Amino acid sequence: MQIDFREYKLLVNHGPFADPLEAVKAIWAEIEEAVRPLPLVRTEGQPDEIESRTISFFDTPDHALRRNGLVLRRRTANAALEYTLKCRSEDRYIAAGTDVSPADGLKAKPKLEEDIAPPFFCRLSNSATILINGKRKSPSVTTLATLGKATALFPLLRTLHTEGQPYAPETPLAVVNNITVDETVWKGSSLIFEQERGGKPETATLALILWTRGQPAIAELSFRIKESEDRFSRSLAQTARSLYTQFQRLDCARRDGMTKTEYIYRDATRD
Repeated sequence: MQIDFREYKLLVNHGPFADPLEAVKAIWAEIEEAVRPLPLVRTEGQPDEIESRTISFFDTPDHALRRNGLVLRRRTANAALEYTLKCRSEDRYIAAGTDVSPADGLKAKPKLEEDIAPPFFCRLSNSATILINGKRKSPSVTTLATLGKATALFPLLRTLHTEGQPYAPETPLAVVNNITVDETVWKGSSLIFEQERGGKPETATLALILWTRGQPAIAELSFRIKESEDRFSRSLAQTARSLYTQFQRLDCARRDGMTKTEYIYRDATRD
């Protein structure tokens, strides 16, 4: 079971993002201060690369996908449109063993990640993304009005059942709670983890993510390390965990805030 990435996630106060540039500047200053005492970690670059997109989640009226540990997300940016089906579970065999592959003839690179939430709660995420009007071959789909439409992209959805009966293809799908958010991502900065005994340093990409609905709604700080059994040493894991603990002490940190998926679904399942 090869995990592609390990991503450490932390919610931060979204209120200051009423002035986004000042908020990013302040958080970056806190990050640099938190890194300074750790001899094996340093920052590199600046969070000055900005990406913008629009995000919606789709589900049945009774949230069948959510109840089965699945997320169906639509993301749009410029002329590109993508759909992602994701299975998340604290049980790695359930996550990794769930076939989120697209339908025959469609191309989507699968991705298996380990997501870490405070204080150190691990969950695996297995996903596949289909690009519409992008580089990967895909059908002409602009919306998913029924479960049958979604099943044409991701056959796994055909296995959803209610009271022992499969869902009909005409079961409606809709944007969850009618919530569509604008997402802004600040990238361009990294964390460099020096290895003991002169090994090759490992690089973690840093990202600040802001969701807005007219005003700031959710903000998240994350860093992601590429997983590799021959390079992800015990020392690297310990250093990354120490840094993650430091990040949870930042003034901007919100350890008990609502996650992005919880915000969409208006629940509290620690997702």
